[in-house]
Amino acid sequence: MKSRVLIVLIAFVIMPVVLFPVLSHAINLTGESNTYLQFRQATTDQSRLIPLYEYLNFRLDDIADNKISFHYGGWGKVDLDDRSYGRNVDADLQYAYMSFKSDKNNIILNFGRLIVTDGGDAEKIDGVYARTDLKYGFSVSAYAGHPVEEILNGVGSDSILGGRLSYQIPSLLTLGVSGLKETGGSDPREEVGADLWLRPIKSIDITGRSTYNAVTDGWMEHAYHISMGPYSNFRFSTEASWINYRDYFTAATVAVFNFMPGVLNPAEKLRLLGEEVSYSINDNISVSADYKNYGYNIQGSANYFGGKVSYAVPGSGGAGFTAHRMDGQTDSLRYSEFRVYGFKKFGKTDLTLDLLDIDYDRRLNGVKNAYSASLIGGFNITDKLRVAADVDYYHNPVYNHDFRTLLHLICKFDTSAGGGGGGTEAK
Repeated sequence: MKSRVLIVLIAFVIMPVVLFPVLSHAINLTGESNTYLQFRQATTDQSRLIPLYEYLNFRLDDIADNKISFHYGGWGKVDLDDRSYGRNVDADLQYAYMSFKSDKNNIILNFGRLIVTDGGDAEKIDGVYARTDLKYGFSVSAYAGHPVEEILNGVGSDSILGGRLSYQIPSLLTLGVSGLKETGGSDPREEVGADLWLRPIKSIDITGRSTYNAVTDGWMEHAYHISMGPYSNFRFSTEASWINYRDYFTAATVAVFNFMPGVLNPAEKLRLLGEEVSYSINDNISVSADYKNYGYNIQGSANYFGGKVSYAVPGSGGAGFTAHRMDGQTDSLRYSEFRVYGFKKFGKTDLTLDLLDIDYDRRLNGVKNAYSASLIGGFNITDKLRVAADVDYYHNPVYNHDFRTLLHLICKFDTSAGGGGGGTEAK
């Protein structure tokens, strides 16, 4: 663990040294604090859970003619009443890195704790990332360091190395080829992939990616989406994806995706085909119909279809109603689903009500009808300070009766500090 956060600590230590020569310019600090206090009654042992969460993110920029910036994001949690999930106190550093940019060739150099999204999937590492534009529409990027992983069993990897080469024709095409290699742990990873964005005409967007697992010698995933419209107020959205569980989840870096009995079967394969058609009647009312076909090798196939009617006045409020049917080959995939929601703004106050009902064809864990209700109220004290409260109730095959209350405080800040004794100014 010490080795994994070493580079992050170095970033904190050298930041004042790097910034000292350039403090004659104004430095801008922007960020947001989200504080959550939840009250919940556990359904298993009736114990009370009162977790308090703090999510903080900020950035320092406008440094050295806006060529240097620092980014931070992390959260902390303390349970005020019970040791939920075996820990009374918990925290995580999501990202903390220095970023150097140059207008020449669009050069970017980041180091610290990073979330790298080149090629589609996000990789969380303690390391370095760099990218630059080349000639003739080509760009190249690379990253290296220690992977930050949540491991259930086994030993985490020691190092990760990856990169992406892309080609771009502005407003028409972006094509990328990427790869990564993770070594030193119990589950090594070697993956290569290709990603695509294509706009053959103004009203059609095609996006997608394919990923290959070089360790298991099989395709992990193909996922593609086509968006078309508007055509006389019609829009069309088509999606198609294929996932092979054995190849996709073999080297999962999150504990929930491990092959645990009853959770994921490595022999399972999924094919998803879907289409949605929406029509805007006017600026406020729209209707849509959608269909998805899920094809599982083991669980069988399932069809999910239905429609939606929505009404919205920007900045004022709106409402909607959806109705769907899931027709599958197992009891858990045979049900009718209905949802009603509405939201309204009253000056600085806003209210949202969301009701969901699922009627199973057969009982699951003794439950025939599952439902939930959420009431959310918020008040904007200022443009940068907001308080909100959520009240949620759930009744389903997992939680017979689950009641939760959440208090939420949002604080945004934007402050400039000038060098040479210029003081601090709150914007």
